[in-house]
Amino acid sequence: MFSLFTFLITISVVVVFHEWGHYIAARYYGVRVERFSLGFGKVLLKRTDKRGTEWAISMWPLGGYVMPLAEPAPADPNYQVGQSITEKSAWQRIVIYAAGPAFSFLLGILIYTGFNWLGTQEPVAKLAAPPFASVAAVAGVQAGDRLTAVNGRAVESWTQAVEELMEPMTLGQSVELGLENQSGNARVVQLSFERHEGSFEQVNLLQNAGLILQAPKPFFSQILADGPAERAGLQANDIVSSVNGQVIQNATELLNLIRQHPEQALSMVVLREGAPISVVVTPMLFTTDTGEQVGRIQAQIGAQYEEVLVSFGPIQGIVKAVNKTWDTAWFSLRMMGKMLTGEVSIKNISGPVTIADYSGKVASYGIDRFIQFIALISISIGVLNLLPIPGLDGGQMVINFIEMVRQRPLSDEVMGVVSRTGYGLLLLLMVFAFSNDISRLLGLH
Repeated sequence: MFSLFTFLITISVVVVFHEWGHYIAARYYGVRVERFSLGFGKVLLKRTDKRGTEWAISMWPLGGYVMPLAEPAPADPNYQVGQSITEKSAWQRIVIYAAGPAFSFLLGILIYTGFNWLGTQEPVAKLAAPPFASVAAVAGVQAGDRLTAVNGRAVESWTQAVEELMEPMTLGQSVELGLENQSGNARVVQLSFERHEGSFEQVNLLQNAGLILQAPKPFFSQILADGPAERAGLQANDIVSSVNGQVIQNATELLNLIRQHPEQALSMVVLREGAPISVVVTPMLFTTDTGEQVGRIQAQIGAQYEEVLVSFGPIQGIVKAVNKTWDTAWFSLRMMGKMLTGEVSIKNISGPVTIADYSGKVASYGIDRFIQFIALISISIGVLNLLPIPGLDGGQMVINFIEMVRQRPLSDEVMGVVSRTGYGLLLLLMVFAFSNDISRLLGLH
């Protein structure tokens, strides 16, 4: 139910913003817009403005649509010459059709710009030890290496690194990774991703390659009263750096050391507000229900990633947002091309069911992730609508461009063939998308 709710929000925001672009462009050229509807099907609520546009909420909340005046009714008392879209020049119609995808991209830019200005706390791109014989291990990646650049483009966080790695790891390409070890020494390594056949669903390409984010450092989220931890002077939010000289990488290591040393003094180094502090804590003896004797220090342990605030100034924030939108759109277009050539499986075509599933999962991680997901879907919708398929904005733009070059419209016969072909292709695309959705639900991918 939650996924359905987030899907409806996603698709409504994305489609309505897209249609808003068509509306503004149509109004700019004097085209009367008959209806701007949120949703499809039977109109539930409506209000007509002074320009004659009916603003409506319809039964099925699966996006929305704009309906410009095509051919005026003979007895329409409100009609004025030049208000129908068919009376506009081919160039003006091209602009009206292009405005929808343009606004889809604009939504992505606006969202990314907002996050760039506000800044986001993101995990530092510090890598764990790669599995033996993995691509990363062969390339020389080591535990504690910080990823600083991908193909010469600087990255500050794990999120940025993943974005830069998305295309090469998806297409099975080689990359240059800029790394900095724990001593601060920089180096560059070459890594070649293995090409993956089939769907990318449930496949962690980064992990398969051995590029794994280092597990977060453990910290004490709560110190219980009168326990060994409190008596040793440990405090809430202390981050554990080492125990008996052993560097602690994750919470599991810390828990195991405490359990394995009942009534034995442990020398800990913790970070308190960034400053190292040495303490000695002796775990108390505790007998479990199974009779096992383990150590406990009466403290709750959490885990915290090392984070960095990623933010940009006004101009840089906009430039970064534009570049990210362009990179995302270009990558989507290239993936579509790879599917046509067979280099990428058509199993990766997703329909509404998969989008709904993803929207729910992303929203569960936080509102910021969900908003950025909306930006991604909006850009994808923009790219899809630019495809030169009749029935999509791109197809209408091509038809009008041909008319502009020929100085006359295509014949009714040709338009009939073009329309049937276009809608046939759209139907085929929908069939692929829904079949892939069903396969994912059944676990067949």
